[in-house]
Amino acid sequence: MQIELGLRMATLNRRMANGIFWMVGARLIDRSIGIVSTLILARLLVPGDFGLVAMATAVGGVLDLMSAFSFDLALIQNANATRRHYDTVWTFNVIFGLVCGSLLLALAGPAAGFYSEPRLELVMYVLSLSYFVGGFGNVGVVAFRKELNFRQEFNFVLARRVVTFVVTIVAAFTLRSYWALLIGMTVGRVVGVWISYRMNGYRPRLDLSAAKELFHFSKWLLVNNVLFFLLHDGCTFIIGRMFGANELGIYAISYEISNLPSTELVAPINRATLPGFSKMENAAEISQSYLKLLGTISTIILPVGLGIAAVAEPLVLALLGTKWGDAIPLIQLMAIHGAIGATQGNNSTVWMALGKPRNTTLLAGGFLLVLFPALYFLLKQFGIVGAGYAYLLATAATLPYTITVTKRLLGFRWSAMLAMIARPAASVALMYAGVQLLDSQLHGAAPLLRLLADAAAGAVLYVLVLLGLWQLAGRPVGAERYLIDKALRR
Repeated sequence: MQIELGLRMATLNRRMANGIFWMVGARLIDRSIGIVSTLILARLLVPGDFGLVAMATAVGGVLDLMSAFSFDLALIQNANATRRHYDTVWTFNVIFGLVCGSLLLALAGPAAGFYSEPRLELVMYVLSLSYFVGGFGNVGVVAFRKELNFRQEFNFVLARRVVTFVVTIVAAFTLRSYWALLIGMTVGRVVGVWISYRMNGYRPRLDLSAAKELFHFSKWLLVNNVLFFLLHDGCTFIIGRMFGANELGIYAISYEISNLPSTELVAPINRATLPGFSKMENAAEISQSYLKLLGTISTIILPVGLGIAAVAEPLVLALLGTKWGDAIPLIQLMAIHGAIGATQGNNSTVWMALGKPRNTTLLAGGFLLVLFPALYFLLKQFGIVGAGYAYLLATAATLPYTITVTKRLLGFRWSAMLAMIARPAASVALMYAGVQLLDSQLHGAAPLLRLLADAAAGAVLYVLVLLGLWQLAGRPVGAERYLIDKALRR
């Protein structure tokens, strides 16, 4: 029995690792295209263009909450899901898409008045088209993740991104306005629906027979998604209302750049690990995989996040241009928040796999209880940079709860967790200090030269310190050995 259990767990871990490879690979390619797109668009457009579109998508995000039940996660978590479950999810998606598109049309005028931005009305009319179409996407593609077929998920994500990128960039060079962003978003949504039917042979039908079962699991996910919307996008309404489209555009780009570690690296890892964790039979199995993953994420993500904070000034000046200079202090603060949050993102995945979505709800609720009062005072005191201080404060306040709940559910020792994160944390602190010292000596140099020198020096310093600490610790089994073995095999 023990041998059989060990073989099964090894198979699951191997399939999860394979899934992580494909999902992170897909996300890295997807995000690399997205970063190139953002850099090009930042040169062609002005901050106000990004802010105007952010206003519209924030209103759309509120309407998305009507359909924020995360039924795809319910299908993945339910090992006995049948056709009627899939068809019920698709039917709900169609209904929600049509309702949200209609409401977006109805709210276009009032939203323009709220923001004192008359251009917003027509923008929201165009954005509604993507909602009308998007609801008809093929629910069958959920099976890619449920069956751990992440190569297909990779192909699906990549095809959609490439088409969106080409359309958006061509439109930007042609129009030189925010309409390029809207055209890219709309065409991307339409193409995504078409690809979903081309890549998966499932053909959904109208059916609501499994509604009660789906809502039983997803009611907490709805609350979670509402809270996480407020967590990520609530600030958009406040900044847009207080400061206007230009400052909102600066905040939107700052948030996107500074949160690259969590949105582009950890998010796809979570998508890959949820199905694997859900198939494990007990907390001990999950605990072992969770700690290994925590060490690997900390080793990779912390230097990326803190590295963005360390090189924020030359990065903005070299890649975005001087018109985005106000984003520098905000990126520095938000990048630290993003790096810490990225190392903790897998906790919610564990909670979900164990059927404990309520813990995610409590975490998000606590975060918001700190965030919004902090935003109220700090935005008045520091302008949009106050948002960075507010997010850092909320992250620090909720971190103890996140770690404690996961420890209670999985039963690992504090020393086991500390062994996974201590060396990366110490290494990244020394890396940050070293990069800051070097950049202070290069302050008169060209921004691109500063960026390249800072990034190279930071990478070398981090690797050397990390490996040195690992050697001093006796080369224990951990993320360092795993990554070295992976590199040597290739």
